[in-house]
Amino acid sequence: MDRKNAFDAARRRRKQRQHQMSGLGYNLAVVWACAVKDIQSALTERVFTIVSLLLPLNFLLLFLLFVLTGGQAPIAVVMADHGPYARQFLGALEHAHSFIITPAGGTSAAHARELIESGQIVGVITIPATFDADLRAGRPIALPVTINNLDVDFTNDIRRAVPLTITRFYAEAFPNQVVVQAHEVDVQARDTGYVPYLAVSILVLGLMIGGLFQAGSSAAREYETGTVKELLLSPASRWAIEAGKVLGAAIMNLASAGLVLAVIVLLLGVWPAHWGEVIGYSLLLIVIFVALGTLLGTLARRRQVVIPLAAGLALPIFFLSGAFGPVEWGTPAIQVLARVFPTYYGIAALQHAFQGYATTPISPVVNTLILVGFAALAVAVSALALRRTTASH
Repeated sequence: MDRKNAFDAARRRRKQRQHQMSGLGYNLAVVWACAVKDIQSALTERVFTIVSLLLPLNFLLLFLLFVLTGGQAPIAVVMADHGPYARQFLGALEHAHSFIITPAGGTSAAHARELIESGQIVGVITIPATFDADLRAGRPIALPVTINNLDVDFTNDIRRAVPLTITRFYAEAFPNQVVVQAHEVDVQARDTGYVPYLAVSILVLGLMIGGLFQAGSSAAREYETGTVKELLLSPASRWAIEAGKVLGAAIMNLASAGLVLAVIVLLLGVWPAHWGEVIGYSLLLIVIFVALGTLLGTLARRRQVVIPLAAGLALPIFFLSGAFGPVEWGTPAIQVLARVFPTYYGIAALQHAFQGYATTPISPVVNTLILVGFAALAVAVSALALRRTTASH
């Protein structure tokens, strides 16, 4: 009972001091002091800080390796005929954007068989020895295509691409005989490769994981070390404390975001169309994810819980939010579910900043307002969670 009375008395004194020192200058000093304290605490745990900085970069490299090794089917082309039509058909295969022909320029039947049996390629296309002669005579040609159908994605790529390549070749070789041809009208001014699109999406993942890890671990550390009691007994405003913790984690998250952005721009060559939007949206997303990380740390109160939860929540949300393509191209259920998460709007915002086009049906202005709303809501809920902690103590 005495302990409870002492705590109540301390709380009353804290409220009195808070009323006396509730000015803007004092609150700003609290914000900065909390931010500096969290940064210093994070820097003392070098291993964890390095991991949290490099983890977003690790995800970028992981996904890029996945794309680079699985984007196009590796095949071999056996050139049994070296006539002009056969070479033109080989050129059509090389420009089909669905194959990686190895070795370039075609190979022998024995070498191709060796490659497919050793698992180095997915398929073998053989241009028959009578290819040119049969074309000139108008005779039908059976084009042998051998497929190792172990991977259904590669198998379907080859099954779709070979007939399209044949049609394209025939339309170019005999334009007077192919009277129906596709006339392509592009919606975008230029094509966007899979790597540039995915790299921008992964920047959002890096901001999310960095924010959840940095802020979540910082908030949970307060409970593990017992320093949260000092914060609760201080006359500082809960909003000032929350703002300081968000600011400290945001500064730390800027380092990991800078690493990912440097790799995307300098190494991958994905240059933003609007640098101002990239900086603005990145800062806005950092605030959102840092505030959510602080909320997660406040609720979990242990870093051993925060870390797996952050990773476990980030990846499914990332995949649901249009990381590999616009969500509107998916099923209606995913379209509805994706709109619940800020990553959906974050990916759309940064795709517009980098590529200059919209991946959602809403305008960039509305998209920005929604992200601002997410930021305000995340900070408010996180501060309220800290205030409830005060009541529980």
